Amino acid sequence: MSAGGARRLNAVAKRCAWAASALLALAPVANAQTPTRVSLEELAHTRIDGDRSAVCVQIARIELGAMPEVATADECATQRADRPRANARFEVGSISKTFVGVLIAEMIERGEMKLDEPLEALVPKGTAVGAARAITLTDLLTHTSGLPPLPPGFAPSAGLANPYFDVTAAIIYGDLSKVVLPGPLPQPYAYSNWAFMILSDAAARRAGKPFDQLLRERVLSPLAMNDTVVARNDRLVAGHTSFGAPTPNWDVPVNFAGAGGIRSTLADMVLFARAMLGDVPKGVPASLKRALVASRTKLRTANDTLDLGFAWHLLKRGGGDLLSHHGMTGGFSSSLVIDVNRRRASIVLADAFGGFDDLAFRLLDPQVALAPPRRVAALDLPAADQAVGSYQLRPGFVLTVSFENDHLYAQATGQDRFELLQDSRGDYYTTATELQVRFVRDAGGRATGLALFQGGGAIQASRIE
Repeated sequence: MSAGGARRLNAVAKRCAWAASALLALAPVANAQTPTRVSLEELAHTRIDGDRSAVCVQIARIELGAMPEVATADECATQRADRPRANARFEVGSISKTFVGVLIAEMIERGEMKLDEPLEALVPKGTAVGAARAITLTDLLTHTSGLPPLPPGFAPSAGLANPYFDVTAAIIYGDLSKVVLPGPLPQPYAYSNWAFMILSDAAARRAGKPFDQLLRERVLSPLAMNDTVVARNDRLVAGHTSFGAPTPNWDVPVNFAGAGGIRSTLADMVLFARAMLGDVPKGVPASLKRALVASRTKLRTANDTLDLGFAWHLLKRGGGDLLSHHGMTGGFSSSLVIDVNRRRASIVLADAFGGFDDLAFRLLDPQVALAPPRRVAALDLPAADQAVGSYQLRPGFVLTVSFENDHLYAQATGQDRFELLQDSRGDYYTTATELQVRFVRDAGGRATGLALFQGGGAIQASRIE
């Protein structure tokens, strides 16, 4: 596939926009029992051994109850000369939003911001906000503002390879006047990176200093998180695609980095998790102590199983609330789960795209099933033959699947053809771009539709011939 073709196909998934954006289906925590003491190395090895991403993970399980313990481990799917060092930084993606939540909670404690502040008080003076003026700070923090994932006019010049390096205030604020709210606020929960770009910039402008400096002064330094940085690539691990190829790190303008531009180490993320559980260094300001507690409290309800805090997802499982957030950028996956009631937490930092949330939940509950690694597999020839056909991704845009000489190919309207390879889960992928295809089949095995996963989202397509 040509570079231009890859960018055009990337545009199909633009509505999901940020690869760290949509909250993935979260593995259930089945009960409250103490985890079986299986070694972290064994769990990590089982989850990633031979994975086609060639991922390396650094993981931690934190117990602050009657028998305090912090256990860590690092494992790689294959032998790698570039195994991340112990103090290496990872892109934590959308976990960055939880830092924004704590920061804003701290500013509220100081009287510098208010939960009921309207959007027009948060954006630069003179910004036309139209119908969006009714949106409040609470709506933005809880993804109930009605704002889409990104501004409608957002068009990254480098595609998903490095989508945010040239984001400007004109892009972030220029489309607010075009927002149409389909009903009263709060709107139903709908994940929005746009909202958190506005939030980190609003906090910075309200304090009169850049977001990275403000976060350092108010949150990172008091918690002794000295290795956590905003939008800097020094000591940053090289990221990988889901098929193991190196991929560029993401560059995000500092003031808009609250949506996903923070980089951190496993040790620093342990400090953050401990702080969220109430274990903070001596001398932490009272405003930050209160903010850490406030940030994990319910602001809104999304549905019967999910409440929403200051960016945190509060999952109702096993008789208590779990704080959870994951992140995903072009070459990284991360997951943080915090069990406040039982004073325990888990962290997974991975240097490949793909998502390892199940491992984070499994670290806290032995009844959570681990997903199998995605290994390279031989093409199932009969199944490939039954996938041949045309699938409508949207009007005028069709993905045509063909089978020739024992190879499966796909071609989107107006683009180059690329080969589809199969993995051990029965899904298909290509090394031409970050893309995955899962066919929907009838009882006889004939494909009747497909789901195309790209950019953190999924597009459903029906077979039309």
